Amino acid sequence: MGLKMFEVALVDAVFHGEVATAEIRDWLSHVETLLLRRQDFLFMASTAEGATFSKDYRAVQAQWYRQHKAAFHQHCRGLVRIAHSAQEQARLDTPALHAAWGVPYAVVTDRAGAYEWLVQRMECLHDQT
Repeated sequence: MGLKMFEVALVDAVFHGEVATAEIRDWLSHVETLLLRRQDFLFMASTAEGATFSKDYRAVQAQWYRQHKAAFHQHCRGLVRIAHSAQEQARLDTPALHAAWGVPYAVVTDRAGAYEWLVQRMECLHDQT
């Protein structure tokens, strides 16, 4: 066949201000829609300085992740976090978090670095098709 097609979605989540539980659920619902469609995706996330999260966001996210872990591992083709400080980078870029996510994972210090990492992931994925 003379045609090869490659498609991957990009989810870019920027958490800022006061992030409510409902917003966490909306974000997870969006990702769940991709999983239900069996759509491969790349995930880029950043948290603006001063952002706050609802008290139960970790529990909500953990419960969702337990429920969707297998599908997430299958369809999330890479996750990159943008850290806005050396302290945040040290907190996010640990062997435990790399292992916990179970997908290719990187922590960079700016959006340009995130896009560079995403392009590298896309090239790897394209080569696998």
